[in-house]
Amino acid sequence: MDNRCITIHPGFRNVCLDKWVLEVAAIGLKTRKGRSYLALYREGRKTESEFLRSVGYRQVIRFIFDYMGNSMRTPLPACVYHAIRAKFPSDNYEGFEEEEVEEEDDDEDEGDEMNNEVLLLSLFFGFFV
Repeated sequence: MDNRCITIHPGFRNVCLDKWVLEVAAIGLKTRKGRSYLALYREGRKTESEFLRSVGYRQVIRFIFDYMGNSMRTPLPACVYHAIRAKFPSDNYEGFEEEEVEEEDDDEDEGDEMNNEVLLLSLFFGFFV
């Protein structure tokens, strides 16, 4: 059995560490409570580094396992955490936490998809709306 580190795979850097790839990948990602990753970033609940790290971790799961489902959790290899944290550093790392979101109106969630597209375009072109 070959036990080489996933971070030396030729696709790892592009798929899991590239800012633009991660921003596009975030469009389809939802939290366990159904909130958009981009919405959490846009609302200021995550810094850019926190946002990119969380999407990077999800990309690694997709890269290795394809799809695991909402209820499945698995720890990543330490080399993955190290590579992603080195690329998107922070002053502190808290590890995985379930999101805590106040009760919200369903109307807010319906606008998330359109707002995500606007945010992605603004990120791509380097400005915020």
